[in-house]
Amino acid sequence: MRLLDHIFLLRPTVLGPVWVFLLLGYYRAGGEMIFIPSSSFLLIFLIYTMIMGAVYILNQITDIETDRINEKLFILPRKLVSVRSAYIQATLLIVLALLLSFRFPVTLIVFLSASFLLGLLYSVRPFKLKGRPFLDLLSNAFGYGFLAFSTGFISAEVFSLRTFFYSIPYIFAVGGVFVNTTIPDIKGDRESGEITTGVLLGARKATLLALFLMCSSFISSIIVGDIICLICAGVSLPLFLWAYSVDDGKRERTALISVRISAPILAIAVSIIYPWFLLLLLSVFLVSRFYYKRRFNIIYPSI
Repeated sequence: MRLLDHIFLLRPTVLGPVWVFLLLGYYRAGGEMIFIPSSSFLLIFLIYTMIMGAVYILNQITDIETDRINEKLFILPRKLVSVRSAYIQATLLIVLALLLSFRFPVTLIVFLSASFLLGLLYSVRPFKLKGRPFLDLLSNAFGYGFLAFSTGFISAEVFSLRTFFYSIPYIFAVGGVFVNTTIPDIKGDRESGEITTGVLLGARKATLLALFLMCSSFISSIIVGDIICLICAGVSLPLFLWAYSVDDGKRERTALISVRISAPILAIAVSIIYPWFLLLLLSVFLVSRFYYKRRFNIIYPSI
């Protein structure tokens, strides 16, 4: 179980969205629809996974007390992995990722480095954008919707204004989903001194902002001609409207439901385009269910 502790410190269940936007960018740029990915893209996929895994480790190190209050991410709060070991693991991942990336064009290296830098700014004091209202939102929207998407895009095509243009619907979509994820954590974040977008706005205004962002994703999908994001945003919109329109006592629950249903829709779309990705997600799901049940006696992730 010690080895699994270190593996799950990378938060493979949260790496799913990183993979989704990486693959969406690759597909949008004309990446081939294949069961087995090319060796070049597979290496980029691995490098980005290591970088974001290191970022997630650093995020957990800085959020040990918050996670203890919110009763989640148990590995560091329960000292199953020491903070020192976590730092060493993150450092090794970054060094290896950078060494492997030198075979690729400078533009790709810049995007990989920017992803890591944004991850540091998001997690580490004195910056810690995670605890700064609206900057937490912008960091997530830009990090996933633009940086991850663009990294996938330039894996198949040179960087241009088209890269940013095609990422716009995803920037809005990530922003909308992120805002609703802050709502269930408002209590714990407030108690630990984290002023997130959800804490600042309150649950009602936060769900209104999330609804606006998802509407923007839907409209911009039409403008750029992205049928995948158009369908996903269209399916998500009623859920976000529901989260906003309910009574205050139900808003936390409905916001959580809107995220849990909306977030996997893009993953399903990517799995249709790239069937091998479905196998990866299923593997992560099954191993995660085994690990969290065996280690913490909880059923996670839930379907």
